[in-house]
Amino acid sequence: MANKTDQIKYNQAIDNISYLILNHSKPLEDLLTEYNIIFQVKPTKGQLINEVVRQLKAGNAAFSKDLESLINKLTSQQEDQFFGSLLKIGGSLIGGLFKKKRRPASGSNTGAAQAQAAAQAAAVKRDMEMRMQRMREEQARKEEERKRREEEERRRREAEARKKEAEAKKKTNMMLVIGGAVVVIGLVAVVTMKSSSSNQRFRDSNQRLQ
Repeated sequence: MANKTDQIKYNQAIDNISYLILNHSKPLEDLLTEYNIIFQVKPTKGQLINEVVRQLKAGNAAFSKDLESLINKLTSQQEDQFFGSLLKIGGSLIGGLFKKKRRPASGSNTGAAQAQAAAQAAAVKRDMEMRMQRMREEQARKEEERKRREEEERRRREAEARKKEAEAKKKTNMMLVIGGAVVVIGLVAVVTMKSSSSNQRFRDSNQRLQ
């Protein structure tokens, strides 16, 4: 049970820091600057991982506290859906990455302990890089989905606009046909009236001649 809890804490810490580096690197860079870690140019994600892991591996309690405060600050601002859903495991957002160092037994091999610590740090870096890659893929998938929905909506609006335009054109043509028919009927009526009037005058003229 303890191992399962430790793994949950570890995974949560990896998620928290990986997401922070991937999406909020500037606040993290500012925090590192406070600890005299200054980059001449904009640091890569890998450089940020290295420095964060180095500070945590060294057991820098002040840095750990400030790092957690930064995550809490972003959470309280509720600007990010991911951070808004983070859970504190064991009262900490970044605890569980590195096991507490035990005092070496008398005559123990300090070289082996250092090698173990280095291997642990390398594993943490590797897991962060893998987690960030999965986050990038997930973000890319969501972005593609967003673009797909926007494209579908654009096509729907265009189809609706074309339909309305066709209906308006059909209505206009119908009005033109009706208008044309009215004009023709009117002309026929005028011609008929003129013809009738002319015939009447002709009959009247014939009657007078008789």
